[in-house]
Amino acid sequence: MVDVDWALKQISSIYHSERHFQLSLGAELGRMYEEKRVRMEWEPLPRTKVDIGVRRDDVTIPIELKYKTESATVEDEGFGETFELSRQGARDQAHYRFLQDIYRVEEIVAEQGRYGYAILLTNDANYWSHSGYTALHDEMRVHEGAELGGSMHWSGKTNSDWIERKKWRDPIELEGQYTAEWSDYEYRDNISVTGNSDFRYLVFRIG
Repeated sequence: MVDVDWALKQISSIYHSERHFQLSLGAELGRMYEEKRVRMEWEPLPRTKVDIGVRRDDVTIPIELKYKTESATVEDEGFGETFELSRQGARDQAHYRFLQDIYRVEEIVAEQGRYGYAILLTNDANYWSHSGYTALHDEMRVHEGAELGGSMHWSGKTNSDWIERKKWRDPIELEGQYTAEWSDYEYRDNISVTGNSDFRYLVFRIG
């Protein structure tokens, strides 16, 4: 098994970007399973890439990542730096793309066997908490306890130019059934975060 929960507990940093998060997690997995058995930007199928592949025995385990931020100021004494996290917003798009990650990993698992992971790390509480308001992405929400599976549609009439582009308009068809169970993300004691300081992560094991 690739123990992504353990790896997430070891990295304990706050990241400038999704790419920064990907590199850090990839490096930790390389330490755990040998660097030569970890591939960044692995391409298991034509025109299909995943963020990280970890070779275990005779198969490679696909791992897809999302890192969604809300505004915050990060002071990292360990590296003597202060940086800003931006408010990314566009949560409807982010939920759709996260479900696309799950679908992509399902395809790879169906083709190659074994299992894979989809991971979301965020300091935006709107992902792990339901606001109570209706939204176009209601069926796609990943708040604590949400059940995902089957055909996931946009809710109601869509009038967003982004959604109306063909590649975003179609529902996501998931083979598996998933329950969202969030975990607290603990960062180092020499990091302080002002504004939206709570980070949590969601891991779906696929297959």
